[in-house]
Amino acid sequence: MHAITVMSKLVFNIVEIPEGESRRVLSLEPQDLDLSPHEFVQGEIELDLYRARHFIRVSYQVQADVELTCDRSLEPFVYPINTEYDVVFKTDVEEETEDEEGAVRMFDFSSNTLSIEEEVRDSVLLEVPMQKIHPKYLNDEGDYEDFETKSFGKEPEEAEEPSVDPRWEELKKLKN
Repeated sequence: MHAITVMSKLVFNIVEIPEGESRRVLSLEPQDLDLSPHEFVQGEIELDLYRARHFIRVSYQVQADVELTCDRSLEPFVYPINTEYDVVFKTDVEEETEDEEGAVRMFDFSSNTLSIEEEVRDSVLLEVPMQKIHPKYLNDEGDYEDFETKSFGKEPEEAEEPSVDPRWEELKKLKN
């Protein structure tokens, strides 16, 4: 395996990527990934690179911890995320494409670099659940536990008939 020089941890100099297959494992720190409005705690990315004459394929797997705020209790908690994605950088791409499996990008000839920062950020964000529930509210199967609704103060007594504002009655008389 060859060493790869990295500018940012997720931006690579093309000429320093060896021909053929190479592998790299990087630790990610909070400053390496902006997941606003969520907080990136830490993670690890495993990169499998394959460089050929006209393309470079970057396959990666990310294991990360993201701090979320519970929708139910507003308590912060750490949510583990595992995701993978493929990005192919080509010289002859007319239009960049992407889907849930991977993306095809153009080489950046001006800087002679390739960046997977956006793809890593997006693939991690896509794993954040829509409903963020603290693990203490989940049972062993991962389903939501029922919770007791609490109320404070006295409950208002229910009237048999809904009370009508007397001003409405006066307005109805004027209308007729």
